[in-house]
Amino acid sequence: MIDAVTLALLAETLTSFVREMRTVVIRTAFSPMIHEGHDFSCAILTPDGELAAASEVDQPTHLSALPWSVRTILARYPGDVAEGDLFLHNDPYTGGTHLNDVVLMRPVLFDRELLAHVAVMAHWQDVGGAVPGSLSGTATEIFQEGVRIPGVRIQHRGTPLEEVQALLWANVREPSERRGDLKAMEGACILAEAKLKALAQRRGAAIVRETMTTLLDRAERRMRAAIARLPDGVYRCETYLDNSGDTPEPLLLKVALRVRGDELTADFTGCPPEVPGPTNLGPAHASTAVFTMTKAFLDPHGPINAGAMRPLHTIVPEGTMLNARLPAACGAIGEVRRALEGLVMGALGRAVPERAVGDLKGASNITTIAWRGKPPFVEFPAGGTGGWATSDGNNAVRNFAEGDLSSIQPAEAIEVRWPMRVERIALRVDSGGAGEHRGGLGIERELRILEPGATLSVLSDHNVIPPYGVNGGFPGAPNRFVIRRGGDEVLPSKLPGKVSVFKLEADDVVVMQTAGGGGFGDPTKRDAALVEHDLAFGYVSPAARDLYASPARTALRARTISSREGKRLAPLSPGTAKRLGLQSGALVEMFAHGPSLRAWIVLDDGFADDAIGIDEQGFEILGIRPDETVSLRRIGTNGG
Repeated sequence: MIDAVTLALLAETLTSFVREMRTVVIRTAFSPMIHEGHDFSCAILTPDGELAAASEVDQPTHLSALPWSVRTILARYPGDVAEGDLFLHNDPYTGGTHLNDVVLMRPVLFDRELLAHVAVMAHWQDVGGAVPGSLSGTATEIFQEGVRIPGVRIQHRGTPLEEVQALLWANVREPSERRGDLKAMEGACILAEAKLKALAQRRGAAIVRETMTTLLDRAERRMRAAIARLPDGVYRCETYLDNSGDTPEPLLLKVALRVRGDELTADFTGCPPEVPGPTNLGPAHASTAVFTMTKAFLDPHGPINAGAMRPLHTIVPEGTMLNARLPAACGAIGEVRRALEGLVMGALGRAVPERAVGDLKGASNITTIAWRGKPPFVEFPAGGTGGWATSDGNNAVRNFAEGDLSSIQPAEAIEVRWPMRVERIALRVDSGGAGEHRGGLGIERELRILEPGATLSVLSDHNVIPPYGVNGGFPGAPNRFVIRRGGDEVLPSKLPGKVSVFKLEADDVVVMQTAGGGGFGDPTKRDAALVEHDLAFGYVSPAARDLYASPARTALRARTISSREGKRLAPLSPGTAKRLGLQSGALVEMFAHGPSLRAWIVLDDGFADDAIGIDEQGFEILGIRPDETVSLRRIGTNGG
């Protein structure tokens, strides 16, 4: 057994190794998305591929996927890893994220026995495929998204396998930049390897291995204790993606969180089958969303390692868009995973009402501007976070599910590297959802194109259906991407947020408007001084004052209807619909306690006046019983 002092020292030592890995990557990577955007993560893993150490700023998306990648490599090369080996992996179907996130793994041996693995996952700005930057809102199969690496050795016992690397570089744009990123990742792994060997030499390899085992066991006990404090039960939530990238129909996502004793199971049964667009995931990422949100809600101060994942279980049927099969496109991981995070967050808010929080901006907003022969500009502009029980959301920052990603790239870095000028950057007025505690604001960013021949690709969501509010809070404003050409606004695609190589002209202005977070609580209960403060600082417009004086809502009797597949439909009598100014197909939200419930109005002559139809699961989500009163309001959608 390791004494407590030694364990604490060694735990911090392992974390410090990961921090040093990050410093190496930031200072030596070639891609701005890595050295400016910080879209990468580092980790130390056990000999069998469990996450043992990470830093506080690494991305949850990466940290949950890295063990899948390492285990995939170990299964491909059973008993055949040696000192000086390097392996690459990015395959979504065996645990990767999307093809741009490339994993480099290096085994660490001490006295000829495996001590650990060190790994880096980094977003390469281009891995081939149909569009510059590789991420397209209209991709229909993974072959359009770049080169797929199923887990291959690229260096054996210190000798690079040049033919393997040559095949890789022949299939990416800007291969010299990709080589530079790979070298940066390798340098970080070499540093960590040396540090681990020195630690094993000083403390003993057995102590290092026992430290990792003990840290995982301790994290498991902490998480089990946190789950055990929850009331047993089933907690449901549902949310929507705007569309698949292939058709304009929304996609309904749903989860049932089952708490039993000290274990939690998230059941995603009922989510749509895989779609012919980029909004699919591999098998790792439903569990990523569950771990990220459960850790943030229940044990935010505990260590980040695989032990904390052990009491968490996911059910994700194969062949659905959350566990897709070849050849489904998987580029929109940021959009789907963030929707899942909002989904799990909403369900946990039902289990822990005092920690309920409005939805986040709900998308990566992957924006790529490219010229032939130049490295593409790639940016993931940040948005607002949700309001919660004691505070407004944060404005235009990364959130607890995104790690150390930068909010935006610096204007100086953009204007030196690309023929663009940053015309404007500001907080987006009225983008945070109204509430007793307002949602955080998104941003408005305008980039002027200075040379002809550029193209724009965007992969985003929540451009039509906005982030939800909780406990009566209003939704945030949706994301929006348009082109200003002369005095006109031009929509770059038919499906908002899904853009593929739209041709830009010199002097065009690309306008990015990111979503705000959802509000928390009844806006009429907001402190009047805070409303005046928001007006004085320009966070809200004078017109928004009315929302805090008397927010638009209607009370209707909730009547039981049978469940339906696909998007939620809410029947109203024609008379009630006319009185409320609603037409068939209008998007509304119902709210009482916890997250709001979105639905599309259908007219039903046989339905009672002043009533609205909800199925059994809808009552569970809202936390009300049949015949109770539910509040209703229309949601304004923004398709441009």
